[in-house]
Amino acid sequence: MIKNYTIAVAMIFTNFASISLAASPNLPLADALREEGRTLEALDLYNQALVDFQQNHDYNGILAALSGRLISWQHLFNHEEDRVYAILARKEAEAILAIAQEHNIHDKDLLIHFLLGKSCIFLKDFKCAEMEFTQTVALCPQDSAEKGDLLTHLGEAIYKNGRPEEGERMILEGVQQIQTHQEGRDPFTMNVWISGAYIRLAKILMSDQKMEQANIYLSKAEEIILKNPKLVIRKQQLDILKKKIKQ
Repeated sequence: MIKNYTIAVAMIFTNFASISLAASPNLPLADALREEGRTLEALDLYNQALVDFQQNHDYNGILAALSGRLISWQHLFNHEEDRVYAILARKEAEAILAIAQEHNIHDKDLLIHFLLGKSCIFLKDFKCAEMEFTQTVALCPQDSAEKGDLLTHLGEAIYKNGRPEEGERMILEGVQQIQTHQEGRDPFTMNVWISGAYIRLAKILMSDQKMEQANIYLSKAEEIILKNPKLVIRKQQLDILKKKIKQ
């Protein structure tokens, strides 16, 4: 199970191959707990992992642990929509950038722009989000499932930045690219990316009172989520949106 959930961290699809997990077995455990919805337990383990990696001067490990904490704040933000969690996520992204610069880590630019873009979305700074996600797409020039996921995030930023038709098209283009390149890939990760794209699209359509269209994409997300019981976080997001529609 831990292997599957660790693969799910590929939502930010950055290779931390240089990490010595022997330095901190807490990292994969934290990733697993986070994706099971056990966020507070995960945060405790990420903190332990940070100390472990620092003692070994493993700065790639530190970036991975901080990324895990950011995703944990994201999960809490999605659940409670409290701006405090958005601020915490932003600070994690800024810490990742500062540590990468301090230690001359230059192969994590895509990760850094992606996480900064996510934090901009949480804080409703959509101009910033579009700029950051545009840079992530530029850093991923070849068509791939990963690039498809990036396009869905960029599409959300474009939509919220005042160009809804262009944004919706880009989200759907991203979904199509994920589906086109998913053969041979981990099914769990592909399901996470596609269902997440549909949920984001449904959510922004709901905010524009386009309920009929929103329901179409919510149904597409639900079909994927109900087939895979491991999509715990996606199920929580789905339930929250369905409750909002009924209000």
